[in-house]
Amino acid sequence: MYLDLNIFGVDDSFLAHTPNETLPEHLECTKKYLEKIVKDKHLEALIDGLIEAIDKRHSKLIKEMFYNAIYLHDLGKMNPCFQSKKMSNPLFKEHENCSNSKHSFGGVVYFIDYYKPIIEKIEEDSEYYRLIYILYNFTYHISKHHGRLGQIEEYLSDKREEHSDFENIKKNVSLYLDEKFEFYILNKLLFSLLVSSDYYATSEYMANMSIDNFGLFSLEDKHRLKTLFDGFITKFGEPKGINKLRNKIFKEAEYNLLQNLDKHIYYLEAPTGSGKTITSINLALKLLESDTRLNKLFYIFPFNTLVEQTKSVFDNIFGDDLKIETINSISPIVLEKEQEDNESNYTQSYMNRLFFHSPAIITTHVSLFNILFGTSKEDNFPLWQLANSVIILDEIQSYNNNLWWYMVEFFDKYAELLNIKIIIMSATLPKLDFFLEKKSNFVDLIRGQKRDDFFTNDYFSKRVEVDFELLEEGEIDFDRLEEFFDEVKDNYQKILFEFIKKQSAREFYNQIKKCNKNVYELSGDDNKAYRQYVINKSKEDKPIIIVATQVIEAGVDIDMDLGFKDISTLDSEEQFMGRINRSCKKSDSKVYFFNMDDVFKIYRGDNRLGFDLTQKKYQTILRDKNYYDYYQEVLKVIQKNGLRFDSGVTTNIDKFSEMLQKLNYQEIAKTMTLINSENFTLYFPFMIDISIYERVKEFENIGEQYLTDCKLDGWKVWNAYLSLSEVDSFTEKEFKRSHVNTLMQFFTFNIVKYVNMTQPHYYSEKIGGFYLVEDWEPFIDKDGKFNRVAYQEKSESQFL
Repeated sequence: MYLDLNIFGVDDSFLAHTPNETLPEHLECTKKYLEKIVKDKHLEALIDGLIEAIDKRHSKLIKEMFYNAIYLHDLGKMNPCFQSKKMSNPLFKEHENCSNSKHSFGGVVYFIDYYKPIIEKIEEDSEYYRLIYILYNFTYHISKHHGRLGQIEEYLSDKREEHSDFENIKKNVSLYLDEKFEFYILNKLLFSLLVSSDYYATSEYMANMSIDNFGLFSLEDKHRLKTLFDGFITKFGEPKGINKLRNKIFKEAEYNLLQNLDKHIYYLEAPTGSGKTITSINLALKLLESDTRLNKLFYIFPFNTLVEQTKSVFDNIFGDDLKIETINSISPIVLEKEQEDNESNYTQSYMNRLFFHSPAIITTHVSLFNILFGTSKEDNFPLWQLANSVIILDEIQSYNNNLWWYMVEFFDKYAELLNIKIIIMSATLPKLDFFLEKKSNFVDLIRGQKRDDFFTNDYFSKRVEVDFELLEEGEIDFDRLEEFFDEVKDNYQKILFEFIKKQSAREFYNQIKKCNKNVYELSGDDNKAYRQYVINKSKEDKPIIIVATQVIEAGVDIDMDLGFKDISTLDSEEQFMGRINRSCKKSDSKVYFFNMDDVFKIYRGDNRLGFDLTQKKYQTILRDKNYYDYYQEVLKVIQKNGLRFDSGVTTNIDKFSEMLQKLNYQEIAKTMTLINSENFTLYFPFMIDISIYERVKEFENIGEQYLTDCKLDGWKVWNAYLSLSEVDSFTEKEFKRSHVNTLMQFFTFNIVKYVNMTQPHYYSEKIGGFYLVEDWEPFIDKDGKFNRVAYQEKSESQFL
């Protein structure tokens, strides 16, 4: 299958890397890692399946081109100019005055020149053009293996005459290749395997770093984890009360999973407080056991707070027997060998993060979407790790619902074609296969009458009483809310307010604390330490009032007695109710809903708007937990928008389909971006008294170099960030950056980047992606809260 390097004149006179790695050595090492990835991740059958779905008749040729595009990716390094200028190769000294020392495109030419004559022997036009298109797409990845994916339509557009057949096909791709999802995934997988194998091979030579373990579950690992998990479950003894009900849900989900192991996407819809995390871990272990090919577990969350909580659950169950890594923007890279502070250890640790070298990974939905749709090398490095894996998606309703249709199409195809098992779980779960004609990959794990029985059980349906009395008054103000609160607050110790607007939360907090004790505010303008401080306070056996924004809804471990919420979307209302009487120990817990701020301004563009508690119908749905009816209406709105004609020519879903058909990687990535808002990151170098904060892991064993008088010093953290520029080693710098970032998060706040705004109006200096504000005192209060209004007023005065 692999071509002989002699065909292209590759020999030991050509260097791949300095000082003396030859080109044959690098290409063979690349092939070694490619074969190891394919073998360890059981990819060959998946690659064959993708290729046969596209063109079964010529699958052997396409497979050969696929593997050789990776193996021969650096043929362009035979460029004499590259050898002379970049490799300082004495054998090519006469070319030292040449101008073009690039190598990626040269590899494209070699590849096309070899395979095009073979394809030209095919007489049938549609088969010929299909294979030409496939050939050029594969060479595109050779040309981009030191860059990022863009648009196939622009590829070789400056050389139209030399590649006229390819130019003609680009205009009518659908005539020759209709399997758009299969071809997109095949090309993404090719790019991922190419850049990964090349990186591994390069690191083996440059850093003397041989990678033997990609972080996969062995059969022994699976059996050991199952034994540990079973032991964890049995130690609780015979379940009673609400645990008896949780146990029924646990077993029902397991039973339906085992009856449907041929499916790929599983819905786990279960009430708030029903133990979904434990149930999902059991399901994941059952799936891993059921298929020897499955060797990786991904847990995906929309909030970092959920990431941290779930990591602690895994640690509690499995301890050191499970290597699980948290990968997000605020988690430090774990040093492979803790006692060794050397270059190879930094390199290994950095690569572990880059390639997801842990059997179990906890990360965010943004990270997952970057892998599935991103265009950079870094985005695509771990894509092959998703194949033959189990992925658990939590709180999927919080994803941008304008993407739900596109999203489920991709989930369906990725899961089926790469043998991924996906568990989608939530208490408010939209059944996204609504958009698909073929729904055979999907199955409900809690279904029918049993689903209704679980949701309407007293432990869940009567855990919290909902009250719409305030809603009947229409829009209310702070004074009316406080007046009503004073009327009903007796006999309640822990009270929670949620506003949908930060400024409203701040104003009500300032108003209510005048006449009440132990009042705290939580919003996106609090750092993680203060959030944990308030959560800890809520667990004390003392009266407390928390005034919050939406940050309280999911992933915040609090249990309150009485709640008041400004209405927004139905799933947000359910999430809020999940913060009230979580322990089911109080018999009279209530949530009062009210209407204050304009939800249409705050949730602009959200398809759930209009289906809210101002209407009796949705009050009933919230009480009865019948979210299917609610989501059917939301999904129909999304479908209607997708089928809407854009500029009177094509529908929105047709535009997306065309984007996919033409392999416009850049636009697909842009379209599938979960969070579109752009921000500036401000850094305020204030002081944090870490002695008052408990259970903040970043403050444990903190280095003395960051402290002044036992306080975390924002200036010292800033200086540590600046000192990274003095670190010569790239991997050591990235390792240290990840650790400094975990502390910088306590001093950073984001402000929105408006159109035509190139920088914040008020700051001292910009270093990297941070804007330092030296005179921080007017903008940060004693609790470390960001006074956004004060900063805005200062910015406006500077702008004027």
